[in-house]
Amino acid sequence: MRHAIWLVILLGLIGCAPQEITEQIPIAGRRSVTFRRIGNEFVKAENDRFAVVEAGLTTYRTEGKNFVRWQFTIRPRPDTELAMVEVEDVTARRPALIIKDEHPQIEELQWSQQSPLIRATPALVPWLFSPNETTRVFRITVTEPDGKRSAVYQATRYSAEAKKKFRVLMGPELQNPPAS
Repeated sequence: MRHAIWLVILLGLIGCAPQEITEQIPIAGRRSVTFRRIGNEFVKAENDRFAVVEAGLTTYRTEGKNFVRWQFTIRPRPDTELAMVEVEDVTARRPALIIKDEHPQIEELQWSQQSPLIRATPALVPWLFSPNETTRVFRITVTEPDGKRSAVYQATRYSAEAKKKFRVLMGPELQNPPAS
């Protein structure tokens, strides 16, 4: 009887665990990329040359003005040397270059870089002020000294609630998006 109870508890816990889901997302160039996610979080992308550690948005406030910027971190495999790292936002119809690091530096086994600051306004970052869930897709391309290039696609998802919390962090004037 005790075994049956433990089996029911175990099956209940397994049933509550987030399931892995595959999702196709359209990207620039009229293509689609398949991503894996567990719950609301996309699995970090990797290939045989490097792995994504971080792809996300950060806030910055100065002199009463709000800014955002993207932050990316990758971990190259031990035999991978970096000559250049490029990060593009491929969410829209055309890729938009966010970072082009022609002299990448590895610190603590990782490359990390932030994009330039972007004013956090509905005109410049409209998706952040949208009341809907938003998924952004990035192509991270590594070029090695011998010219070999490899790329991965990394998706990030922002729920309406997450975007609201993000705006709260930036300042009281951004807590409520403008009416559409």
